[in-house]
Amino acid sequence: MLPVEPMVRTPATPTARGTTLRRLLAYFRPHAPTLALASLLVVVSSLVPVAIVFLVKTMLDDVLIARDRSGLTVLPLLVIGLYAIGGAAAVARGLLTRKVAWSVVTQLRRELFVHYLRQDVLWHQKRPTGELVARLMNDVNDVQLGMSGIVNAVQKPLSLVGLIASAFVMNAKLAAIALPVLPFVAIPIERFGRTLRTSARSSLDNLAGLSASASETLTGMRVVQAMGGESIRLARFDTENERQKELQMRTFLAQLLPGPVIELIAAIGVGLVIWFGGQQVLAGEIEPGALVAFLVALGLLNDPLKGIAQIHSLTQRALAGADAVFHTIDSEPRIEDHGSLELGHEPVEIAFEDVDFDYGDGPVLRGVSFRMERGRTVALVGASGSGKSTIAGLVTRFIDPTGGRVLANGNALPEYTLKSLRRQVGLVSQDTFLFDDTIRSNIAFGIEAAQPEIEAAARVANAHEFIAALPQGYDTRIDELGLRLSGGQRQRICIARAVLRDTPVLVFDEATSALDTESEALVQEALDRLRRDRTVLLIAHRLSTIRDADEILVLDGGRIVERGDHPALVALGGVYSRLVGRQFEM
Repeated sequence: MLPVEPMVRTPATPTARGTTLRRLLAYFRPHAPTLALASLLVVVSSLVPVAIVFLVKTMLDDVLIARDRSGLTVLPLLVIGLYAIGGAAAVARGLLTRKVAWSVVTQLRRELFVHYLRQDVLWHQKRPTGELVARLMNDVNDVQLGMSGIVNAVQKPLSLVGLIASAFVMNAKLAAIALPVLPFVAIPIERFGRTLRTSARSSLDNLAGLSASASETLTGMRVVQAMGGESIRLARFDTENERQKELQMRTFLAQLLPGPVIELIAAIGVGLVIWFGGQQVLAGEIEPGALVAFLVALGLLNDPLKGIAQIHSLTQRALAGADAVFHTIDSEPRIEDHGSLELGHEPVEIAFEDVDFDYGDGPVLRGVSFRMERGRTVALVGASGSGKSTIAGLVTRFIDPTGGRVLANGNALPEYTLKSLRRQVGLVSQDTFLFDDTIRSNIAFGIEAAQPEIEAAARVANAHEFIAALPQGYDTRIDELGLRLSGGQRQRICIARAVLRDTPVLVFDEATSALDTESEALVQEALDRLRRDRTVLLIAHRLSTIRDADEILVLDGGRIVERGDHPALVALGGVYSRLVGRQFEM
């Protein structure tokens, strides 16, 4: 298990609307000083349109109508200065708030990825990789969009309050006529906001499924093309892709409609002001400049009103993304790491005591008991589905038994820290996963090792010769899964990785099942070297791999039905003999 740095965590609670927002805002608390400075700059930016309104009134009444030439010289400079101050404040505020937003999103994405690392193998098997990647990228990106709205939320209301105040200062009667329509703008904001959040959440869920489908098709491209299944996979992709288009259009419409509706509501207020204000001008009660300045103030209200609607829309998108992210983060790992004991690099004896296991659809293991001692190899044989790989998963603690106990040196595995346990258990399976990196990095994955140690491990694994013959030797970069290498070469690199870790316990899960005879002989020779003086669990379908095991356990229906070495089991003439005759290569 990888070490992780302390993170800001919020309590695991249901992702209701208010709860989700509170959890999101909790991530901003460490950035309070930066946000305080940004808020000060917001105040400066918010005062600029208010000052512009009064400059317009001054320009019309005190400069143009009064024909004040000196005032006409000063006013343009004041306007330029105000916009320069406002622009500088906006840029500085934008940089500060965006830095905070990206810091929070980076932390949230890291926390989600750490959660992926902590989840058990079964959890990952039930969720397509494409879906998990989509959650990590798309959902968190939507959170970032909304956070930008949240951190800028202060400016729009402040501008709105300032402009409303200036309207009352200039003409309280006209303000009382125009401004009562403003509360009605909350209706489209709230209504379309709810629609937006629902649509955005559905869109993110669909996008995760679309990503999972595409990833599955691309990963299994050989099977797709070999079976002529391109049209089937395309049809599935088209269905999900069209659904994504529909959801995106619905989301966009929910974002688009509030603006025009708010403008229409504001226009009603402007229309009332034009009529009543015009009557006041004709009656000589106010100057034309005052009416024009008042109309400018009302016109400037349009931007903060639509801005508040936009902030609400972005916030709903953020909440939709955060719902999915928090839902994943709140799912507790099945394999708990609460142990306090450290399993050191020492001889290890593994024991199964009356172990049961059930994946949820029926028992896989029933009352399994056996012991693996240092220097001895225990092999598991049995028909497919008899529980062999489940036992391997229990030794590595990828899963925990539903009944009974698995012990290491007399202590149940959960009593050890996961890090120390897995550091002492080496796994070589038929799934030869290699990273898109150099051969050197793949062999030394997870530990620090010098080149001589890496080469020595490769020699033990019968891998050094073919590695040295590659263009850049150990620095040759291989693609993900190592598809440019043969199956035997990939397997030997994985064995070299296990050799370098030098663990006292080894688990071989069908390590030679997919190899040809020549590759299998080289890998088998490497395995024989590797298992000396170690506690070894061996799973194989080939007689040549298991016949020299110190003890062979025969599984049938999740139970151990026979045990002994190869000669004894053959002489017994039971299940093992039938398996040898039907499944194993002689």
